[in-house]
Amino acid sequence: MNAFTHADTATAGGPGPVFCTIVPPHVLDKLAQADDPVISGPARRTLEADSSQRTRRRLTAFRAAGPPSGAEATGKPDRTVHDCGNGTALPGRKVRAEGDEPGRDATVNRAYAGLGATFELLLKAYGRDSLDGAGLPLVASVHYDREYANAFWDGEQMVFGDGDGEIFLDFTIPVDVIGHELAHGVTQYTANLTYYGQPGALNESMSDVIGSLVKQYTLDQTADQADWLIGQGLLAPRVTGVALRSMKAPGTAYDDDVLGKDPQPATMDDYVRTNQDNGGVHINSGIPNHAFYLLADRLGGKAWERAGRIWFDVLTGGELAGDADFADFARLTVSAARSRFGDGAEHEAVVKAWSQVGVPTT
Repeated sequence: MNAFTHADTATAGGPGPVFCTIVPPHVLDKLAQADDPVISGPARRTLEADSSQRTRRRLTAFRAAGPPSGAEATGKPDRTVHDCGNGTALPGRKVRAEGDEPGRDATVNRAYAGLGATFELLLKAYGRDSLDGAGLPLVASVHYDREYANAFWDGEQMVFGDGDGEIFLDFTIPVDVIGHELAHGVTQYTANLTYYGQPGALNESMSDVIGSLVKQYTLDQTADQADWLIGQGLLAPRVTGVALRSMKAPGTAYDDDVLGKDPQPATMDDYVRTNQDNGGVHINSGIPNHAFYLLADRLGGKAWERAGRIWFDVLTGGELAGDADFADFARLTVSAARSRFGDGAEHEAVVKAWSQVGVPTT
């Protein structure tokens, strides 16, 4: 099958109750098969918890893209952090509201700061007031479940596990993980990309892009100063790896006896066809991720100013279909670059970046 057909998007439906995790199921499946119960036990429990959440999302109303939430747009964040106390009832006990001073719980403080960092990037770089563009309150829950090795956006709020301590540490440690999951909310309220196949990989890639930009914005880094890693600091010391994913060099983030090898391709030559991971949404996202890195690297400077602006214009511009494939997205980025910057360096760099990863723009 041609990699650019829409046939692979039909298996898992269109806009609906999407449950988005930072650690994909295939990684947890690998860990669940480990001989060491200290590793396999938490992975199995995490998979069970994720399955339960997916079922819950299918059975409950979903705040999909469309009309604003009704929140009052103020240009200021409205953050609330809850503590699940290692249980699974959401949202849990309210422990910090907007404007409250930091407490003793570092996880709560990191979640609060990460919500704020994401809000600030969206507002100051792109003029978007929260995830929905209308001041949506940002809600997070920490200390979810026992040794829960994941973080997720469930369509309404952020949820963070403490990790198992063996493979994954606290999921609030990397600010790009927080930005990544919140970015699923931006996609939900805009293009609402189908969470399967190439549209799903674009969905995941947009979250990696925004998550990386949140990190770079927070650190005031230029493209050449950034590490372009997603989840750096999340892997425990025993793991042979540096992060969950690398936008600069997909497929190199980890190579571990227990965790396995990073399966992400960098170009269409290595596009992965699989029924796992919703048709490879976390795997093939390496291709548009790499295209974005190549664009940002070629343009230089602050990646959120030009490269990020082009990607954000496409996500929020109203022309990106929910079942868009890589080529559809690429063509729109070329058009967006021309519309915003003319036929100069930005337009040329976008075309070249997609060409290098094997995605056509015409």
